[in-house]
Amino acid sequence: MVLFGALTTLDMAWNLADITMALMAICNLIAILFLGKYAIRLLADYRAQKKAGISSPVFKKERMPDIEKDLECW
Repeated sequence: MVLFGALTTLDMAWNLADITMALMAICNLIAILFLGKYAIRLLADYRAQKKAGISSPVFKKERMPDIEKDLECW
């Protein structure tokens, strides 16, 4: 890529950088869509623990049997 950047025009290098950044953003947005349901569920559990007075909330997959089967490790 260094050789390509040295040999190409500045406009071409910036256009290629823009395209690769867009592809990375699309991949991240897709991942957010798939993982968002877990994040929202875990955030609700965290907030419930904080509201219950637990100063340092801890995640326990046994508390969430609906997503326990989807977890591979924690």
